[in-house]
Amino acid sequence: MHFVASLRSLGPRYLALWVGQTISQLGTSVAVITIPLLILFIQEAADEDLSTFEFAIAYAAETAPTLLVGLVGGVLLDRVHLRPVMIATDLLRATAFFYLAAQVGSYGVGTVFVMAFLIGSMTTFFDGALYAIIPALVPKDRLADANSFVTVSIQANFALGPLLGGLLATAFAGPAVGLFVNGLTFLVSAWMLKYVGRVSHHRDPDHERAPFFTEFRAGISHLWSEPRLRISTISSAVPNFVVGFLEATIVILATVVLAAQDETEIGILFFSMGAGGLIGALYAPALTRRFGLGRAMTIGLAGAGVALLAVMFTTYGLVAMALLFLFMFGISLINIPLATIRQIYAGEAMLGRVITAARAIGWATLPLGALIGGWLGDSEETYPWVARLFPLVLIACALWLFTTVIWTDTYGPDFKKNHDPGDVAVESTDEKDQADI
Repeated sequence: MHFVASLRSLGPRYLALWVGQTISQLGTSVAVITIPLLILFIQEAADEDLSTFEFAIAYAAETAPTLLVGLVGGVLLDRVHLRPVMIATDLLRATAFFYLAAQVGSYGVGTVFVMAFLIGSMTTFFDGALYAIIPALVPKDRLADANSFVTVSIQANFALGPLLGGLLATAFAGPAVGLFVNGLTFLVSAWMLKYVGRVSHHRDPDHERAPFFTEFRAGISHLWSEPRLRISTISSAVPNFVVGFLEATIVILATVVLAAQDETEIGILFFSMGAGGLIGALYAPALTRRFGLGRAMTIGLAGAGVALLAVMFTTYGLVAMALLFLFMFGISLINIPLATIRQIYAGEAMLGRVITAARAIGWATLPLGALIGGWLGDSEETYPWVARLFPLVLIACALWLFTTVIWTDTYGPDFKKNHDPGDVAVESTDEKDQADI
């Protein structure tokens, strides 16, 4: 009841936005398993040997637009109204999934790669617009709560979506029905977004607009010159290198390392991860208020690394489920402070550019990790060793964050003692790191 009351307190327009993106995220989460199962279906139909690298290519094609489209997409988002962009991207994604569902068996993996790139491009625009539109709908002191609800829906869908996709693939002996459900969720999401209503442009209309590439450079420059934005962006890029490998080859991880026997058991492992992410998202605002943004990020990253390393030495069962739960709990504890830092330090005039550029740089390592890990682990003999090395990167990044301003300059217990709740303060031991927010 507290969750519902807190959600409703953010207002009906935010509630409509949240419902729309929740349904959209369900489609994205179902695709986490339907696209790999589609590739597996194509490989088996062609009587080909299992190729980890083809899974990695598909994942890279879906995530590469975060960099290729995202860096310039932020400038576009600062020039247009955001809600129509979100509706259009939902409709285009729906079309792509309906095509894949209707034509299963008549195309090869090359078509999957192309459609994955299109879907990833639209998702990049949708997600950038989502986080840029939130500050126009809720007060600044409720941003962490608003971001938390988005993360809650993402993690809940991550738990339910792959499980649903796995059950549909098992029940209907193939990925076609799951792909159709993907498309349907995006159609419903587009319909729900109309209830958000017209949103005032986040950019001051009196602000003089510079040439496109001048604005692009300004956004990158601000992102890199502000220490919290720079460090938080790096601290998302490094673990995403690991997450890219993990998500791209999760079907291989589940079967080769964890010894899952079928699509349903794979879906249950996904469910364990999603449940951990969901609980982490629910507790993240309280933990962030207790420890501070930077400390919460660092603790979450360290915990995620240790849990992921441990799961690589287990097999399918309760222990593996518990460790995957803890891994995603830590990831959620990273994501909410990360989004809040970007929204606070970006500045209204460059909100779309900075958020999208930060996500682009932070997510650019997703396809890189997928391709490098998929290439190194492209056999059942080498894959387990690669999978056991990657979590060490998460632990190393957490140790680095402990030495930076992200750990020492944050909203922490000292801030709560001396300021009203919800206000934003910047405490720094280095005068040059002070920021006016």
